[in-house]
Amino acid sequence: MSISSRHVREFGFLVEPISGNFSGGKLTPLEDHSDRTQWLKESSNRDGYYYPPEEVLYELDPGTMKRKDKLPRSGRPALLYPLPASHSLCLASPLDSSNAVSSDDALIIHLLAYLYGRRLQFADWKFDGRVPVQSLGGIQIRPATTLDFLGHSYEWWRSTTSDIRKRLIHILYVFTRARSLEWEWDEFIHQYMVFDGLYRLHRKLDPAAPKRDVPHKNRIGFMLEAYGIPSPPNSDLVQRLCDVRNDLFHEVAWDGETICFGNADSDAFSLPRHLARLNSRLICGIVNYRNDYSVSGWWAMWSFSFGRAT
Repeated sequence: MSISSRHVREFGFLVEPISGNFSGGKLTPLEDHSDRTQWLKESSNRDGYYYPPEEVLYELDPGTMKRKDKLPRSGRPALLYPLPASHSLCLASPLDSSNAVSSDDALIIHLLAYLYGRRLQFADWKFDGRVPVQSLGGIQIRPATTLDFLGHSYEWWRSTTSDIRKRLIHILYVFTRARSLEWEWDEFIHQYMVFDGLYRLHRKLDPAAPKRDVPHKNRIGFMLEAYGIPSPPNSDLVQRLCDVRNDLFHEVAWDGETICFGNADSDAFSLPRHLARLNSRLICGIVNYRNDYSVSGWWAMWSFSFGRAT
């Protein structure tokens, strides 16, 4: 990779100090990665999240435009805020670095967030809401497999159309952003948007896909069959996901109750997590990285090993 042609961006925050080359790029932790990680852990809440810092307004001197006194009653949690970078990403020949939202490096950092159960962003961009410091992905992966997955997925992504490339980045971003949400119904909405986006993407990728839309009540079963993912032993789970989706989208209700006032004994809190685990397997299948994880039991709460594609 020549110095003159490379494209470098810093991003964060990835606690794991992963480094190495993959097809088309290279990951490198920043020199003071361990110090930055320690700061983040000390600054985060004991629940495993970093929360927005407080921001306040100040009066400006109209002559000098310098900050004067803090305005009373102006403090609030920041809507957007930065986090320090943890790594640099070097790409040899990105397809398009002009549109950062759907660029090659956006793909790579969102794939890393997908694998490691985090949210990641460019160093000069900002986060909204809380950010998970501890992994929420339910994936156990070796660094060598991470680099293999990145290289495979990047090659696959580069070989597709610009429309498909953009759709996958949209999916990955919303999938990882859902980890910052605090209400189960809100997380469920985001994960169902991801599932529907994966369904649409599959129909564009598979020439044998039915030309007519599959009804929502049959879509989960359709996608399970398409990617060889097993159905849960509890046959009611798929129907439950469909019913809750219909209630939320058409009746403005969460599990039959007013949003935020549901039954504390309900199992609805686990439904967005079930859907997230299903989406995680589908993402792996969409990029054609067929390993044991991609066809594992998505209804189980424990972590799964993410091995190399076979």
